[in-house]
Amino acid sequence: MENDHQPSEDEASSSRGWDGKAGFENSVARNLVRSIYRFHRQEWEIHMNMEHTPGEVRVLMSLLDRSESPELPGLKVSEISNRMRVTSPTITQFVKGLEKKGLVERVIDEKDRRAVRVCLTAEGKRVVEEVQDNVTRYMNGLVDYLGEEDSRKLTELLNKASTYRSRTLRPTEAQDMERGR
Repeated sequence: MENDHQPSEDEASSSRGWDGKAGFENSVARNLVRSIYRFHRQEWEIHMNMEHTPGEVRVLMSLLDRSESPELPGLKVSEISNRMRVTSPTITQFVKGLEKKGLVERVIDEKDRRAVRVCLTAEGKRVVEEVQDNVTRYMNGLVDYLGEEDSRKLTELLNKASTYRSRTLRPTEAQDMERGR
């Protein structure tokens, strides 16, 4: 019996890979790539509706736990860079933008007058709290949608995928991550 099914444009492109190119022999791997791509695109779209980029939010979040420290407030650019695993010049650009928005300020380190620390302003703390509330609300909604059992499975699978990724990094990628690049 002959199959009269004509593949849709979406099905035809998915058979060539997530980007329309050949290369994925395993349809499960292809679907996984497409799912991750959709998830990342949706995350970017959410951030596009905000006043702050994902990178700016990550910088603000990294400063939060040091914002209340009386003996050593804030972080040096190099410390933020190491936490986020990106270069110091990248962090410097984020800090400049966040300073213009009034969310962070640079202060001289009282213990080492040569060093400059980046600290959250009151408005920066408010933005971080708003982001935390939004993330909490979203994650609670996701758990409600998936159910506890599927949420635990998803957590387990994401952790397992992260472990696989860290074990399969090329030596130069692993070194870059250790150096914060």
